[in-house]
Amino acid sequence: MAAIYSGIHLKLKGSRTQWEDKLKLARFAWISHQCFLPNKEQVLLDWVSHSLIGYYNKKFELSQSVLGELWAYLDDILHSKKLQNLTKERKNISLRFAVAQVINEQILESVSPEAPVKLSTLLSCCQGILSSSMLSVIYTTKNELMVDLLNKLSLLACSELKSQVAVLRPQLFEVLLLTLDHYMLVQRQQTNPNRIFRQVTAQLFQPCLLLRHLLTTRAWAAEDNSTVRHHLSKEIRNKIDVLLHTGIFLPDHFSSYKQELLPAKEATGVKRGPVTKALLTPVHVILTKLSDTEFYDPSLHFAVKANSLPLLYKISLDSYCKGGANQLVGFYMFSRFVTCLGLSQEKDSVEIFNKSDWSLALLALENLLISTLSSDIYNVAVDRLQDGEAQFHFYRDVAQLLLNHPQQSIPAWYRCLKGLISLSHLIVEPNLDKLVSSAWVDADCKDARVQKSQDALLSTLLQTYTKLRQLPRLFEELLSVICRPAADELRQPVLSAGLLRKLCECLLELPPNQVLEICNMIIEKCQSYLIPDVDGKDNIALKLLSLSILLHSVMFNMKSLDNTTPVPIVHRSQRLMGGMLDEILKPLLLLLLKGHSLEAFWLHKVCEATLLFCYTWVEMNTIFQIHCSKYISPVGPVEEWDCRILFPGMSLEDCCRISNITSMCGSMSQLLLELLSLQKMKKILVQTDFSKDANIEASLRKAASYIVQSGRGSLCQANTELWNRQISRVDDSTYPVAHWFLVTSNLAVMMPFLSEEDLSYIADLVLSTVHLQDVSIGLDDQETCLSVSTISRHLLNSVLLPEMPTLHSAFIQCLLKRFISFLCTCEEGVTSQVLQYLEENDAIWEGDQKKDCMSETICKTEDASPSWKRMETAAQVILTSAKVCSQMTISGSQFESLMDLLSVMGALKPDGMAPADQSRCFLLLLFIATNLKPSFDCEAVKTIEQLNETYLLLTSLQSGRNFGSVLKVLHASDILEAVMASLFSLCSKGLSSNIENPAWLHFIQTVQNFLKGLMQVIIERKNSTRLNLEKFTSFLLKCDVSREMKSGQPLETWSPGAGQLLVTALTTLCQVIISCLDQYKKNKQMVETLTHLLEEVSVILGPVLQSYMKSKYCSRLGQAFFVNSVTVLLEAELTRRSHRTTEGDDAPKEQLRYPALYKCFSQQLMKELSSSERPLEFLMSALCFMKVFCSSAVKTRDRGLDKIIISIVLSLRKLLSAPWISANDICSLETYLKNLIAQLTASCTTEQFYIIMKLIAEGLETTNIWKGNHRDVVSAVTLIRLLVSCPLQGDCEKAFWFTAPQMITALVFLIKEASKELALTSLLTVPALETLTVLLQQGEGILSNPHHVTLTFSALLSVPLDRIPVEDYYSVFHATHEVLFSVIQCHPKVMLKAAPSFLNCFYRLVVCVMHQGRQKGDGEKGSTAEFEVILKCAQLAERMYTHIASKTEEFTVFSSFIVAQYVNELQKVTLHPEVKKHLTEGMYQILDLCIEQDIKFLNTSLQMGVKEVFKELYSNYTRYHKSQRQGEEKYTA
Repeated sequence: MAAIYSGIHLKLKGSRTQWEDKLKLARFAWISHQCFLPNKEQVLLDWVSHSLIGYYNKKFELSQSVLGELWAYLDDILHSKKLQNLTKERKNISLRFAVAQVINEQILESVSPEAPVKLSTLLSCCQGILSSSMLSVIYTTKNELMVDLLNKLSLLACSELKSQVAVLRPQLFEVLLLTLDHYMLVQRQQTNPNRIFRQVTAQLFQPCLLLRHLLTTRAWAAEDNSTVRHHLSKEIRNKIDVLLHTGIFLPDHFSSYKQELLPAKEATGVKRGPVTKALLTPVHVILTKLSDTEFYDPSLHFAVKANSLPLLYKISLDSYCKGGANQLVGFYMFSRFVTCLGLSQEKDSVEIFNKSDWSLALLALENLLISTLSSDIYNVAVDRLQDGEAQFHFYRDVAQLLLNHPQQSIPAWYRCLKGLISLSHLIVEPNLDKLVSSAWVDADCKDARVQKSQDALLSTLLQTYTKLRQLPRLFEELLSVICRPAADELRQPVLSAGLLRKLCECLLELPPNQVLEICNMIIEKCQSYLIPDVDGKDNIALKLLSLSILLHSVMFNMKSLDNTTPVPIVHRSQRLMGGMLDEILKPLLLLLLKGHSLEAFWLHKVCEATLLFCYTWVEMNTIFQIHCSKYISPVGPVEEWDCRILFPGMSLEDCCRISNITSMCGSMSQLLLELLSLQKMKKILVQTDFSKDANIEASLRKAASYIVQSGRGSLCQANTELWNRQISRVDDSTYPVAHWFLVTSNLAVMMPFLSEEDLSYIADLVLSTVHLQDVSIGLDDQETCLSVSTISRHLLNSVLLPEMPTLHSAFIQCLLKRFISFLCTCEEGVTSQVLQYLEENDAIWEGDQKKDCMSETICKTEDASPSWKRMETAAQVILTSAKVCSQMTISGSQFESLMDLLSVMGALKPDGMAPADQSRCFLLLLFIATNLKPSFDCEAVKTIEQLNETYLLLTSLQSGRNFGSVLKVLHASDILEAVMASLFSLCSKGLSSNIENPAWLHFIQTVQNFLKGLMQVIIERKNSTRLNLEKFTSFLLKCDVSREMKSGQPLETWSPGAGQLLVTALTTLCQVIISCLDQYKKNKQMVETLTHLLEEVSVILGPVLQSYMKSKYCSRLGQAFFVNSVTVLLEAELTRRSHRTTEGDDAPKEQLRYPALYKCFSQQLMKELSSSERPLEFLMSALCFMKVFCSSAVKTRDRGLDKIIISIVLSLRKLLSAPWISANDICSLETYLKNLIAQLTASCTTEQFYIIMKLIAEGLETTNIWKGNHRDVVSAVTLIRLLVSCPLQGDCEKAFWFTAPQMITALVFLIKEASKELALTSLLTVPALETLTVLLQQGEGILSNPHHVTLTFSALLSVPLDRIPVEDYYSVFHATHEVLFSVIQCHPKVMLKAAPSFLNCFYRLVVCVMHQGRQKGDGEKGSTAEFEVILKCAQLAERMYTHIASKTEEFTVFSSFIVAQYVNELQKVTLHPEVKKHLTEGMYQILDLCIEQDIKFLNTSLQMGVKEVFKELYSNYTRYHKSQRQGEEKYTA
């Protein structure tokens, strides 16, 4: 057969054969094994190459279809498996260089739709060639072809990226990245750096920069390929950065850069190489290429230039100026790049910049300045002494250009100025007035980003001048700018919130003299320039207001005088306060008295400024007087405590007139008057005993009432805005918030002097505003902004409200009124009568509270006050209405209002309530719970929601310290009966149609908590305990629901919800009686009564539960409710039995009443336990029941105990191997599982324990993993961990530890097998490691054979650490660490011989955390959560190092090797600072073990790069750790 096909070669070369036939023959020859052709693959590859080259060299003609087929054939060959196999077999296959040349020529032409060859085919061929190590030599050995290909691919990618409409081809970017990789390899092999430079700048520089710019700035669309967007684009950008670094800024080129950049006198020392090899002007070449207008589109040219210059500058600094070297070269590079941007005084290009160009240029300049700062290019001293301030003058020119052409709407403009100030404040010093004007006072910053940048600049300015102790100089310029003629109404406030915080910090750092100097300057400006000309001038009035705010900010944030303040400072402060009084306050106050029109704008602003000056002066004067005894006030001691305190130096009549005038001058004036009134109150309280003078007390009451009532009308406004706590931002829209904040934050001061009306107003306002919706935040910081509703919520939830009993009581009264007015809108029933008793005559309630009428001692009814008698009457009416089920109805529209009121009551603290308030709240809620019924046109879920919230509040009120007052007007049993009667009535009307609804089950739990809490109160207070419990028990046994269930009626006639409620009440009663029996066990009469009650309850509870289990309502035993109920019934029977049999040993052992129920129930539970997915609550309840059931079997000496124990173990094994149960579920169930297993092991015999161990051991066989029975292994591993955690005794303990070595061995093999599959890491490997840890910990002192412990090391070495997902990383790391920690902590003798194996395992952890904790690039950065996981792992590694260091005997010999391993790995990676901090601290502990000989050994044996890392580590250790440790040892006994 071979001979038949041997003539193919001649036919392929023959001219007579058609091209279509040649292609068919070529394809057949490539794939056929029957075709014999010497060196067939090379021949065919040569043929197709020759054909393509011949066509493009015009040696022969081909049709378009044949040409396409030839390219497709070449592509198929390049990607065939046969070619790949030949490559692996190292057979020599080659391509002609002309093929690469053809591909390069055709790539750009193939973009056209009319092109005969598709671009995808050419790219595929190119990819196939570059992916083959044998074929890629046609590019790698001929560098020009590689450069040309990279140029063409870059241009092609740029053309695609320019078109936002076109969908990007992933193939193009994959080939481009592959080409870049090959070019970088070729470039490294080049020996001629000049040739590299010329190639890069001639062919690659412009396309690569354009490509990088387009990739960076592209607006990625949803249809763009995600691989290109997230991976390829980042990789390509990184490769381009490396290409520019290695191609343009090579070390060999530094002399050329230095010669070109430095002036002639600086470059004289440059060593010149041969003339033929020198690069004359590399910077000129780079900038010429960047400025080439022919290559770049006009629309993109400046953007590419602006984005590229900072990158090139950063690369140049990394190449030539690391560590502060060659600073002058870096500066001149900076100056050339800035000039290239057009930001130069010598050019007029700045004048023609449009807005977008300005933005790009400033962003570029900002990045250039950042690089300059980070590389320490500018050294002020060196520049001045050696370089003639060349840098300084250039930076000053740049600053002057920025200030001459201000761009206040661009954030980068502010950041550039900030960078220049960071270089040196002297750069902007000559133009400081321009800076303050354009960037501060006259800047109109409304955009949040711009304001943030402005705050950063001004904060830097303040911080710089503070450190230089020249802040007064800055304020001098600021005041000059403010006082210049300008349109002040357009100016923003001088101090934003962020800037005010920075000013506060700076003032605290300044010496007092300088702060006083600033204040004096402000006062002087006001006195000299503003006050004389303010009359009738709006602009001057606005300037005066600005200076008053500035003075207020400075004085309120300066250090206060105290008794340690030097006398000169005190005297200067006195002169300041005196000057402020005489030169500002008095002239302004007199100006207000001249009788100007109150509607004038300037007068309003003068009033605001005057009041702010007054408030500042009064506040500071008072503070100085309180804290500094040496300070003497400019005004004498106060004789009359009237409004003259507020306006010092004025007569009483003038003060009254000023108050009247200013109160009509706007919101800010009103707020300042309130602040002054508050200051008056504080001053009186500090300096007088107001209780001895009725006039003073009246003055205080008047001031407090004025403050509260001033904003009464404004708080009802609908257009209230947020307030940022700055007094300068108070206007009509923010005044309500500022006023409300002032009132609520000073309640402690005003509270004793507020009238009942004021308190009621405040309480009503809190209640009305607490649910208002906040407006949007706007510009201000969210943390500092306030709204009326936010303030009200803070007050309601604060711990201070209960500490103000009068306000707290007023709020409760207001809330009760709101509840009552709401209820009065509902259907009339008994409502009006009950509410009348609870509402009327509030004064009587208050009088009773003041007399402290209610105490814990029960008063006789005839001795009680009328108010309490009314409450008793109301309580009886509520009980009556609940028992007769006379319920009112609310509509769906009223539901939300009721829920809002309930949520407000839920915020109150019961312990802060007065007895009467707590009683009224409880009665009102009880009325709502028992008498209010939402209409059933709304959903039943809403009804349950309202009832649930009400009962939660009733339960909460039970914890109040004055709950005893409730039990004075109502018996506890009456409350319980009323609640149950009401709930039974609601259920009969269809409330609980679906008893498996989660909302209903949650409500049942809430009711149970309420009943249990009230019964617990009965027991704890010993409040007729027996009587109340007997009465409630009798009610439950005789109620209609109970009678129906005992009558034997069909189950379908029951109300399922009512039955469930009855079960809830009975089980709760059982639990309470059981706890009560323990408390009263010494009281025989009480024990007999309670035991009798328990028997009566169990008599009805048993049949009820049996009926439910047979009914359709319990078709699915998935509710924890029924399981809990049966468990309680069983516990009740066991308790009753134990109390009946404690009378004597001869007493007959009473059997359980319902053994069949428990047995049937347990069997059904075991079937249901693992049959399908179950809620965790059900599983917890089931495990609790099985524990109690097992205990009952032991106590009743059940003959089937053996079967019970084994069946429970089998059920547990099935449960833990169920596919739906997760590791988190097992963790949640762990406590219940432990309790059950502890009960099992305590109940079983030795033979039964052996059976249990055998059942568990079946799951530890390695064959289970091979068969895929992974869940069986998990079940066995979990059971062992739980078993070893239980207290084993006697023979069971011996049996367990006898088999423990076999279990350790089995676990080791399991871990090794599971580690082979990454998917089993979290499922199997981690639980096995955790079980191993517990075995090692509990086996301390028991595992005598060291071999059994050292086995674990082999398992740890197999655990995968580098390939696991991030979500499993910490669990694996922690589990491995805990095994090692158990060995080192619990088995120290093993470590004497096994230390090397231990260190090998631990070294894997260290290497892993170092690899994960390295500093990563933009493309690799993970989330914050991932980093926190790595940080926790680093902390574990540090902890282990500390424990290793504490074991001196075992590890001293290995300390130098531990250090060597660490520094070897550290030399390979750059760690994140936080991770490095923890690992370094751990390594310091190991270095403590190293002796001098170890240090010498390390210095001698380590390799060069590693040695430097060790020297740095040891230097830091000696400096920071060793010296501190030696200092501590010096003072240690």
